Amino acid sequence: MSLIVASSSQTGYSRDEGGINTRTLMGLENPSQFQNHFTSPIKIPPNAEIAVESVKIRRDALIDVSDSSLMYHYFGKLQSIGVEKEERNEMPIPIKPKPGVYNVKDWCLELEDRLDEAYGNPEIFGFYSVQRNFNASTGECSGVVLDCLQKGNSSLKNIVNSSSTMLSDYWQSPYQLSDGYVPNTDWTSVHNGGGYKLFTRVIANNPSDDTVLKKLDSRECSVIGHGHPFGLVKGKFHVNVAGAKTGGWRVGLSRPQLEYVRDTTKVGAAGRANLLPGTRHPEGGYDGGTPMSTHYNMTNQATGRYQKDYYDYMVQSDGNYIEVYQLSYDTEVQANKLVQSEVYYYGAHSPIATKMTNASFNASFVAVEFESFGDEIRLSFVPSAGAATLVVSSTISTIREHCFLPIGETRNALYPRLNVGTAGNNLKVWNWHSHYNVNEYRYPTYDKPTFTFTTGDDFYSNNRVDRFSGGKIGGDLNQSVVRDTKDRPYCLSQTLVCDTKPAYEINSISSETRHSEFDGLLTGDYGIKKNHAFIIGFIEADSIDDYLEGKYRTLEDSARAKMNRLIGFPDTSIIDDVSGLTEGYSLTSASGTQVTFTSYKPPDYRVHSAFVRISNMPIQSYNGAKQSVSKVLYHLPRFTNDGREFGDLFFSPGEKTYVSLHNTSSEILNNIEVQIVDINEKPVTDISGNTVIVFHMRKHKM
Repeated sequence: MSLIVASSSQTGYSRDEGGINTRTLMGLENPSQFQNHFTSPIKIPPNAEIAVESVKIRRDALIDVSDSSLMYHYFGKLQSIGVEKEERNEMPIPIKPKPGVYNVKDWCLELEDRLDEAYGNPEIFGFYSVQRNFNASTGECSGVVLDCLQKGNSSLKNIVNSSSTMLSDYWQSPYQLSDGYVPNTDWTSVHNGGGYKLFTRVIANNPSDDTVLKKLDSRECSVIGHGHPFGLVKGKFHVNVAGAKTGGWRVGLSRPQLEYVRDTTKVGAAGRANLLPGTRHPEGGYDGGTPMSTHYNMTNQATGRYQKDYYDYMVQSDGNYIEVYQLSYDTEVQANKLVQSEVYYYGAHSPIATKMTNASFNASFVAVEFESFGDEIRLSFVPSAGAATLVVSSTISTIREHCFLPIGETRNALYPRLNVGTAGNNLKVWNWHSHYNVNEYRYPTYDKPTFTFTTGDDFYSNNRVDRFSGGKIGGDLNQSVVRDTKDRPYCLSQTLVCDTKPAYEINSISSETRHSEFDGLLTGDYGIKKNHAFIIGFIEADSIDDYLEGKYRTLEDSARAKMNRLIGFPDTSIIDDVSGLTEGYSLTSASGTQVTFTSYKPPDYRVHSAFVRISNMPIQSYNGAKQSVSKVLYHLPRFTNDGREFGDLFFSPGEKTYVSLHNTSSEILNNIEVQIVDINEKPVTDISGNTVIVFHMRKHKM
């Protein structure tokens, strides 16, 4: 009878460096797979049998993240009983971590990175923090702390007054770039030392453009500013229009616009696509293969008015009148179309009695000014001296055709848009408030030499196009590429779901009596008055907690949220900052711009069976998982007697199980090869340090 002590850490494989004994980390010392050579061989008696006496291992707390791990983040108005879900403008954003094995620290960093780069609202983009929470007495991880922050008041940022930003290359044509047209010969954009950007149309008008509206619809001086999204908390876009007062102009805000080549096998416009609202392409529809035929209709069938380009919010002078328009959803005249519908800034509800003529506007005002109040855009007319006149605002009227429709996910990244109708006319951009500097929030781009369209960081451009590489559309000869630099989840139908919500409908024939609702700003204008919610587990469809929409509202496991255990909320499918305050897992700062979620348990660590295996002895057990003979000797418990799963663990079986060595005569044992393996008998990877296993060998008892 004898004991055999086997250790993965062995004196013969250490070395001395400057008086410090270090390990060589040789394969022979791997804590899950090692060998011990005996200078004094062990004599094994005939008919011997062996059992595990005790095991000491150090098990690491590792987290397995699979390829199907997914959750959703929602930033908006929380649902309440009795309120139609379709009235919500915001959409949940999928958060998909990279699959792999993480320790707690690295898992928190991975989750923070994926949240920081998630496309969506620029007010919270890149503004997350994920940390470990520690037990003060034991020092062990007790949970995950997730901080969601807002960037706050954007009036403190004034991009246009900075000489290093909003330069000439900031402005680009929003369409027809990919046919070789060079737009920067049509206009100049110069930063003026007086604090404004001077935008001047220099190309002559096309003789066939015989009306101001035709001139405004031409591409020769229709531009959009790339790079800095509009700040949604006290943002300001102030444009002096006096330099174009007789020749026609448009000023407003738009979601990203850019043309790109979609199929190089097709000639001209047939192969090009634009970031128009809706879609002109049938693929990628709703569940069930319903085609998506909704798209921007250049002609408003109710009024007969034609406008080639589109704005989300706009004011224009057509040479005769001052008019205000916005993008809306038409279900009355030509169902399923997105159109430019007029906003009535004048009338009994307004400080302006009747629609202003171009002459009456120029006699009183020199500029237009858009301001942001969370999910609301307001418009003012500004005189050369004195106070501005607020003409479009929920403080004046909330009827949908009297105020701008609320901002939703497709509109939360807004950019300056300008049209100048006549050569030689100019506009002066005095203010453009944004939180961002160069390249901090990416605008979509198109690289013509490589036919590569790359989405931006906004919700709209990410979900407006389906990803493909060369050959997917138009056959193998197609060289076009559509990509996302960060490989984020997307769904082509999501923007259409958002743009066609009832909240974006405006009656074009019957009287409009419906009102728009706005969340507005937090007290003190510190941020947008919206809530954070994370869908982290399965939610029953149509329940009060069901925020998923479009392609994401599915029973398929691939799109189902399943990360509750990975972030320490094992029995919860949704967390939000209202319920969390009541239940004790969330806190909100006094200003409301920071919401902290603290899980009540640590993440679920890797759980698998581990077995002790001696590979160089004639042991015969049987592994049902592999359906083969095995050399497994002992099954390691998940927990120690004191309930611990991780750290230095000690196991000593109360009743040993002996396995025969099948030796009919005495033998000499020169070495022992020990492995800690999984069910497939591959060495496990979640143990470290020094593994010590004591075996008990004896002669078989009859």
